[in-house]
Amino acid sequence: GDPGSVLEVDFYYSNSLLGLSDDALTKKVKSDLDTIFGQTCINSNVIDAAIIRLPNAVNWYFPGSYSYMPETRSRSLPNVYFAGDIVKSRHGSWSQEKAYVTGIEAANAVLGKKDTMEGVLALEPDEPHVALGREMVSSVQKLLGGKGNAPSLVDFLW
Repeated sequence: GDPGSVLEVDFYYSNSLLGLSDDALTKKVKSDLDTIFGQTCINSNVIDAAIIRLPNAVNWYFPGSYSYMPETRSRSLPNVYFAGDIVKSRHGSWSQEKAYVTGIEAANAVLGKKDTMEGVLALEPDEPHVALGREMVSSVQKLLGGKGNAPSLVDFLW
C-alpha cells in the first residue's frame, strides 16, 4: 500500500472536548494537523482513529516525586526492567519522549550495553530564558538548603 503515518495526539486540560463525538474529535485533530503541517497533510486521509477519553485524569508528578520513581533496572528482580514516563532518567525529556528514551535505556540494559544511553540523542542546550530560570531555581534551592545544581526538570520537583 501507500506509505502512511501513525500519529498520536494528546489534549491536556481538554474538558471542553469531552462532549465531542469520536467523528467530530477526529475532524478537529485533522484540521489542527492540516494547519500545522500544511498541504501534505491537507491532501492526506485519516484511515483509522482510536479515541480514549480520560476525564479528570492527572499525571503522576508532584514536588518530590522523582525520588519515588523506579530506576530502569529493578533493584529487587535482576531480570526486570522498567520504561515509561515515570522511570528515572537524567536525559531531561518528559512524557512520550521520556517513555521512548527510557525504552531505549531499558533495551540497552537488557542487551548488556555499558552505555545505556547509546542511540539516544542529547537534548539541545537550553534557550537563554530557560537557562536563566534554571539558574534562578538553583539559587533558591541553595538558599533553602538544597543541592542547587538544577541540571534537569526533575530538580524542580525536589
